[in-house]
Amino acid sequence: MRSPILFCILCLQFLLTSEIWAAGSDWLSAPKPNFPSSALRKGSEGSVKLKLLLAQDGSVTSAKVFKSSGDSTLDNAARTAVLRWKMRPSAIKESDLTKGRDEVIEFQREAVLAAVYPDRKAFFDALEHTEWWMYAPFPSYPLSERRLRHTGKVILYGKIVGDGHVTNISILQSSGYSELDQCAVAALGLWRAHKKYAGMQFKIPITFKIGR
Repeated sequence: MRSPILFCILCLQFLLTSEIWAAGSDWLSAPKPNFPSSALRKGSEGSVKLKLLLAQDGSVTSAKVFKSSGDSTLDNAARTAVLRWKMRPSAIKESDLTKGRDEVIEFQREAVLAAVYPDRKAFFDALEHTEWWMYAPFPSYPLSERRLRHTGKVILYGKIVGDGHVTNISILQSSGYSELDQCAVAALGLWRAHKKYAGMQFKIPITFKIGR
């Protein structure tokens, strides 16, 4: 007999965590910048604008930040990355060798769409407002609740505040099991949105179910 597949389904948002970079087709080699762990912990994001000076062979000889992201660690990561870039010879302009070329590196975190754990799966059933979230962990599904085959839908309310965290979390509809309700509340309390969505209010259904 096949083992049951345990699902935690959220019907609101999101996309894979990534570093977004600005290299175009002019570049022969343009390694992605690393997203510094210190910036991730702080929830830093932003765009770094740089002026790149090129050599005849297309390598970058100089990179200067002329507009900061607001976080020096992101600025340094962007500069370190572009110094390893190399442009296609056919794309090099005279001005690239003398005045330099402008490039923009954008660092933006995005939340995870689905996850497969050793004992269960979790995923988002709808993609509305995917652009809101930088971090949105799935709720836990306690083994004790699964053994009892407790399932149900929790509908939560939340509000995004200035630093991107979710506050004023309340249960609009219970799953019928307090443990599942609290797992949903605990997870939502860890979510973090992009700061430009501060002030937004939302409802989210979270479904715990057992299937095959």
